Formats: sequence, C-alpha cells, structure tokens
Amino acid sequence: MKSEQKQRLLNAKENIKAAQLLAHSHFYDISIARAYYAMLYVAEALLLEEAMAIPTQHEAINSLFAEQFSEKRPLFQPYGIYLNNGLEARLRADYCHSERATLADAKQHINRAKAFLELAKHYLSAELAAVERLEVSAGRM
Repeated sequence: MKSEQKQRLLNAKENIKAAQLLAHSHFYDISIARAYYAMLYVAEALLLEEAMAIPTQHEAINSLFAEQFSEKRPLFQPYGIYLNNGLEARLRADYCHSERATLADAKQHINRAKAFLELAKHYLSAELAAVERLEVSAGRM
C-alpha cells in the first residue's frame, strides 16, 4: 500500500471518529459531512491503487470511482451509491437550512463510511499480498 493511500485511509478513520463525536453531540448535519468526507478519502485511496490521478472536484471523483470500481466490481456497487448519496446528504446538510438531519440519518452515513473503510482496507491488503506473491514468484524463476 502506498503512503498516499495510508494517509487517505487514516484521514477517513479520523473523519469517522469526528462524525461519531459530532452525532453524539447532536450536530447531525456536520456529522453527515464528516462521514461523507471519510467515504471520499476511501474512494481516493482505492483510485490510487489504479495509479489514477485524483480529480479535485467531488463529482469527478465519484464518477471515476463508479467507472473504475462500482461498475466493474460487484463488491463495490453499493459503495458507489453510498458515495453519491453521501455527497447529496452533505450538500443538503451544508446548504439546505430548512431540512435538518436526524440522528438516524447521521448513523446511516457513519455506518456506511465505516463499512467502506473496512472493505477498502481488506481490498488493499489483498492487492498488496497478491503483488508480493507475484514478486516472490518472479524472483524464483
């Protein structure tokens, strides 16, 4: 795993923790925003596995993640949806002042972010192990 990937996964973990603390303190809208950013960092870490240049705009990152992961790998299909739903919820939380998030909304996004992070950690560990096995096999020939 590349250091940039590790940093993004650490950022995701920290944002999940912040989202939990914010939800516990009844800041549900801000909690949802942090959960979304956690998912965004996870998507970036996965895209870096594909040696991709990471776009700066959220919609572009979400589209690239869909193209490279959720449309090609069934395991990632729900996470593309979670990422897009998270962006929509974050935008509502940040800009729609008439509609407030609830504890249930915050918990849903936090749980999705946690699951996404765990999936990425397992996936990236498996990819690293596969590369290491190939390198060892190539060295024995």
